[in-house]
Amino acid sequence: VIRLLRALADEALRELNRSFRDILLEGEIEQRGAFPVERDEPEIFSLPRLVLRFDRVHFGRLRMLIDRINEF
Repeated sequence: VIRLLRALADEALRELNRSFRDILLEGEIEQRGAFPVERDEPEIFSLPRLVLRFDRVHFGRLRMLIDRINEF
């Protein structure tokens, strides 16, 4: 899970999925709201999130993903 300060546009999310498919174990990068377990954390509950199944191998590519997110 990567918390964002603001939601990404649909096209930005599509671009991330095209460009960073190689670091995912399965599925796609999805944008969503808070998880139920976070409801007792009001300071972060309203923040959008990117959810992905990271392969835990390609950390350099993960950093590239974070840098790309910050460009939007």
